[in-house]
Amino acid sequence: MRNQIVENKQFYIISRSIDNAEMCKVTEVCEDCFKVKLSTPRKYEIDESIELFTMTDKGQLYFETIVKNIDNDIISIWFPITYKYLQRREFSRVNLNKDIILTDKNNNLIDAIILDISAGGLKISTIQQLELLKEYKVSFTIENQEVNTVFEPIRIETSGKSFISSGRFKEISNYDRIALVQYCFRKQIEISSK
Repeated sequence: MRNQIVENKQFYIISRSIDNAEMCKVTEVCEDCFKVKLSTPRKYEIDESIELFTMTDKGQLYFETIVKNIDNDIISIWFPITYKYLQRREFSRVNLNKDIILTDKNNNLIDAIILDISAGGLKISTIQQLELLKEYKVSFTIENQEVNTVFEPIRIETSGKSFISSGRFKEISNYDRIALVQYCFRKQIEISSK
């Protein structure tokens, strides 16, 4: 696993506070730890428990570890004792059964149900067929975090009397994407621990 932690490798870093979720880049690899530079300075503490993940050619690498030291926007992090490769997708996908409303370019409202979600997109069920590669505004709440984005269907299938559309988020803030990444990772870890 240590061969995945190299200079300039980007990771998502998450603490127990969603406000600390951020992208970081490895700046130095030491014998017992590695250093990362935060994209935006955040408040971390020595001995704080954190989670890091990144995409690798083996799948999504995930581990928990502890902050060793802090120097402004550079955080020294102990090498983890254990780690997991979760999946080959860029973003973890978890099942969800949640009603939402899409808005098309003409401000028509379309009822939908989220079947699964990731930080990259959604799979939804609708009675009305959506159009491929068209943009639909969508807002929903995940763990008290409101996400406002644009959904673009890239695959549509029929399922009885409904349509299943899989697609990506076209416009999503980094803050919302990191909130979704954190939500999906926590759910995936809960499922794998059962």
